[in-house]
Amino acid sequence: MKLLAYTSIMSEAFPFKIQIKENEQLNSDSHAHDYFQICYVLKGTCLHHAHGKRVSLVKGDLFSIPPMYGHMLEALPDQEAQVVHIDFLPSLLDRHMAGLLAMDSFVDFAFIQPFVQFQDNLLPKLNLSYEGQLATEQLIAGMMGEFLRQDSGFPLMIKSDLQKLLVIAGREFLQYSQHDGERQLVSQHREHFEQALRYIDTCYRDPVRLQDAASKAAMSPSYFSTIFKLMKGMTFVDYLNEIRLNEAVRMLKEHPDWSVERISAEAGFNHLTHFYRMFKRKTGVTPAQYRNN
Repeated sequence: MKLLAYTSIMSEAFPFKIQIKENEQLNSDSHAHDYFQICYVLKGTCLHHAHGKRVSLVKGDLFSIPPMYGHMLEALPDQEAQVVHIDFLPSLLDRHMAGLLAMDSFVDFAFIQPFVQFQDNLLPKLNLSYEGQLATEQLIAGMMGEFLRQDSGFPLMIKSDLQKLLVIAGREFLQYSQHDGERQLVSQHREHFEQALRYIDTCYRDPVRLQDAASKAAMSPSYFSTIFKLMKGMTFVDYLNEIRLNEAVRMLKEHPDWSVERISAEAGFNHLTHFYRMFKRKTGVTPAQYRNN
C-alpha cells in the first residue's frame, strides 16, 4: 500500500488543499496518507474500498479518512460522480482542534467510526440530512473560492469554514448513532482505545511497547500511533516518558533517602544515562540538583 505525504500535495506554510474529482479521476490504487481527509459526494455515485470492504457512495455521503487509513475510490462505468476531497493537517486548526477533540461525536465520526467497520457492520460513511447537505455544500463552496483566489486573510476564512464543517459532521453523526446497535459498536471501540490509555498509565514501570498498547486498542500500531498523537498532543514515546519523569520527580521529593539509580528504575527507565538525559531536558537540571534545590 502506498503512503502519501502531505508535503507532496500541500504547502508547509498552509497545509490545506481542496479539490473536486470527477469520474475517472476518482480511480486510485490502495493508499494511505499522513494527513487527514474529509470526502463529500457532491454528485452521482461511486465505490469506496477500505480494508477489504466495498461501500457504494451516493450524493450527500460524507466520510472521514484519518491518517494511516488504507482506502481507495473507484468510479463506476457509465456513472457520473463528483467527490470533494478536503485534505489538511490537524495542526492547521491550532487551538480549535483541541475543542473538536473534546466533542465526543466528532471524535467518534472522525477516528473511531472509520475503524469500527473493519470488523463489524457499521458503514464507513454518513449520509447527511437535507439541511446538513445544504450547509456542507455552502461551506465547501466558500473554502473552494477562498483557496482558488487566495485573497488577503484567506487562511482564516478557510479555517473557520473547515471547523464549521467538522462540527456539522459531528452533530449529524450523533443523530445517526442514536440507534442502539451503532452506538454500542462505536462505544465498544472507544472503550478499547481508553483501555490502552489505562494500560499505559498503570504499567509505565514495565517495558511498555507501542505494539502492546495498540493491541489493547484493537488497532494497528501505525493507526494507534497516529490517533494517539492527535488525541494526546504528543507521541506515544513522549507520553510514556512524561509519565515516568513525573513519577521520578514525585519520588525525589518524597524519598530523599533513595538513590537516583533506584528512582530511575522505579520510574520505569531501563538505562540511567537515558534517565539523566530526559530528566535534564524536562527540568533543566540533573536529578541530584533538583533534589538539592
